[in-house]
Amino acid sequence: MKRRDLLRAALALPLLGSLGAPALAQPVDVTAIDAYLRGLRVAQGRFRQTNPNGSTQTGTFTLAKPGRIRFEYDAPKGAMVIADGSWVGVFDPKSNRGPTRYPLSKTPLSLLLRDDISLAEPGMVLGATRDADGTTDITVVDPKARDEGRIVMRFGADPIALRGWQVITRTGQRTSVQITSLDTRVRPSRSLFNIELATANRR
Repeated sequence: MKRRDLLRAALALPLLGSLGAPALAQPVDVTAIDAYLRGLRVAQGRFRQTNPNGSTQTGTFTLAKPGRIRFEYDAPKGAMVIADGSWVGVFDPKSNRGPTRYPLSKTPLSLLLRDDISLAEPGMVLGATRDADGTTDITVVDPKARDEGRIVMRFGADPIALRGWQVITRTGQRTSVQITSLDTRVRPSRSLFNIELATANRR
């Protein structure tokens, strides 16, 4: 079976009526989104984050596959989250200690940062919905680590572009990121994703 046919078979999921009226079930063909994700190598932009407690933060993010992303928050000054390909370092400006570290593989964010992500992988896609304006939400999970949470990725249409994501942890906590600007023509330095370097620069 060709890749396009496999994707259509795996992702022929019913849509929910956005206006509350009964809607005919129709497939969500995300073949083009799958190609977009595999082609998305670098990105930089602004974001608005909604935390599990309802608070919001804004800032700048930089992404470079595989496995690297950096969030710099506008406030509090010095707050950062850096993934270096193996670890995620959370920098608390109020702490005199180094960043708190977590294995990247244990976070749903690792799915977005995968070098070889394929929406056709069996067991990866849990569901997909499309709004009336063409916005598509795709819920994915690591088939080999289903208990580590999931991520809902949001994509705009015409042209296809990443609009944001929601990370849902194994305990059910939700953190949503809305991308307010996106540039995929950047060439970020690898030093941006160096947790040790970022730690040294804080001293």
